[in-house]
Amino acid sequence: MNKAFINDLQRIYSLLNYLEEQTIKRDYPIIWEKIHATSCAQIGRILAQKRNVNIEQAALACAIHDMGRWISGRQIDHAPKGEEPARLFLAEWKGSEETREQIIQAVINHSKKEQIGTPLEELVKDADILDCYWHGEEIVKVHHIARLQQQLLELGIG
Repeated sequence: MNKAFINDLQRIYSLLNYLEEQTIKRDYPIIWEKIHATSCAQIGRILAQKRNVNIEQAALACAIHDMGRWISGRQIDHAPKGEEPARLFLAEWKGSEETREQIIQAVINHSKKEQIGTPLEELVKDADILDCYWHGEEIVKVHHIARLQQQLLELGIG
């Protein structure tokens, strides 16, 4: 078990517990944010291993990709709004500056599912779509459906 990632998850859960105490209106409950962060991280590990992407970097990027929504409570524009919280969160992280920036860009760009980004950005987008689908969320946008179908085929289950 990777102790650094467990520490990151503890920090994520502490932040989400703190945010749960705030009285802002949320599009998604904090319990969903915890579940989604954790399961996206695990899906990210699977995709990273399959795609030869750094597994720990992928898990962390997938875990924090919705930080903008955690802070604002709102889905609208949550990806770019995640930049500053991700920077603050990663300030204590032990990785390189280059890797930190790659993770931040994945957070910022994960909602641009119709665009092709870096391998890490694509992995986060795909983990997000797969997790939402596997939790029963209806996938309706054309480019989301196409991405989901492509991922199910890649995993040999579509």
